[in-house]
Amino acid sequence: MTSHTSGLGDGFGFPGYAPGVPLPTTVQILEGHELSNVGPVFMEREPQVFYEYSGGGVTLMELALSEARGMPFEELMSTYVLDPIGMSRSSYEQPISEENDRWAARAHDVEGQPKGAKWHVYPELAAAGLWTTPSDLARFAIDVQKTVRGGEGAVLDRSLVGEMLRPVGVGPYAVGFSISQIGEGWYFGHGGSNWGFRARLLAHTAKGYGFVVMTNADSGSGLIEEMSRRIQNAYSWDSVAQAVTRGYSR
Repeated sequence: MTSHTSGLGDGFGFPGYAPGVPLPTTVQILEGHELSNVGPVFMEREPQVFYEYSGGGVTLMELALSEARGMPFEELMSTYVLDPIGMSRSSYEQPISEENDRWAARAHDVEGQPKGAKWHVYPELAAAGLWTTPSDLARFAIDVQKTVRGGEGAVLDRSLVGEMLRPVGVGPYAVGFSISQIGEGWYFGHGGSNWGFRARLLAHTAKGYGFVVMTNADSGSGLIEEMSRRIQNAYSWDSVAQAVTRGYSR
């Protein structure tokens, strides 16, 4: 499911809910209950024959993890991932707590104007419910890089992290990350797209560099792409160094 090749379809995406409205449970989301603003999750095809991003599949994984550990998902993630890595400004609590809301950004539309609500609430925690900061998300990427290079990671061992960086063979995803070759380098990453927010994490699988850019507007993708180009050029990533290298080798 984390490689989005399970065959589970949802045909939607998650728009979130206005603050204060009744929220569906995880099971109700999967069933397409009347409290849910999306349809049910269903099997579209056999597993491992086609790639299609599926937030519904990730939501089913969330339920399985919670039941296996006997813990609410937000508590599970804090205990086993966020706290060990030092992501102290991150939480899967939905809606966001009053204390953290003091620091939360306000959602904006494609014109850069504030939306009606400050943010939407996402009971689909694993797929859409993480509140975080660029620094905290970078700490996560750094822990992955350190572990795969043979260091002691805060969460997983090297073999498991290696699975997060090897595509499963169908589509561009490994376990959780999209994997891409850019120029001469291989990178892992993930984008974020919620109501009024856009974000991107991109990091090299071997060389230890990367970036996280987070924006609070539906038009944020353009800024993210521009920041990506500038960062790669300013720090001579191998994604842009190939032309220089090849020119010199002649």
